[in-house]
Amino acid sequence: MKRYFINQEGEANKFWNIEIDGSAYSVIFGKVGTRGRESRKELGDATACAAEVSKLIQEKQRKGYQEIEENAPVPEKKAATYRPMDEALFWEILDLLNWKRAGNDDAVLLPAEKRLATLPPEDIFAFEDILAEKLYQLDGEKYAAACYPGEDIRTISGDAFLYDRCSVLCNGPAFYKAVLQDPSKWPVGLEFESLLYLASKAYTRKTKQEDFPHNPRISYETGSNAAGWPSV
Repeated sequence: MKRYFINQEGEANKFWNIEIDGSAYSVIFGKVGTRGRESRKELGDATACAAEVSKLIQEKQRKGYQEIEENAPVPEKKAATYRPMDEALFWEILDLLNWKRAGNDDAVLLPAEKRLATLPPEDIFAFEDILAEKLYQLDGEKYAAACYPGEDIRTISGDAFLYDRCSVLCNGPAFYKAVLQDPSKWPVGLEFESLLYLASKAYTRKTKQEDFPHNPRISYETGSNAAGWPSV
């Protein structure tokens, strides 16, 4: 029995086919339009083989693979509709962060990085500008006091508070607005420094250039929002 699957979500355009032969199964996978690569695995008996294949199929389906009929034509990959960077798209890209891979920051960033890299460089720069502006809005002593309850905010690490501010954005637009209006809702103990590198990583993926040639219009460094620190 052979089954056929394709994944055309986002940037993907891949196929994955699997065939059971008694106590063994073979997989052919790769980009649509190529011959792909093949692997084969022998198991102890047909029952164990069928169980493992069933598990593999479920995993692929969770990742966006759809089953197609044998000899059915593969649908043509539709090009993504271009949208210039704006606040709505900014939040959509942040929503792609894969928190199932928490502990591996590169893996968490990867889906958002890939999506951002589909856009022209000027939109990647615009993403960085929006990020900086939103971090700037959270730069203030009332937010620092909520982030570090009971501590003297004059002694906190500026870098640490910047990374803490990143975590607020990672929780989405509704949470960000709630914290902006009510600092007591601050997610104490959370930080995500790697968000600061999302735009540069997307730019490198897009252009193969390591240097990120853009400085945001507003600084997100702690203390840049002077109005937010009237007592310091």
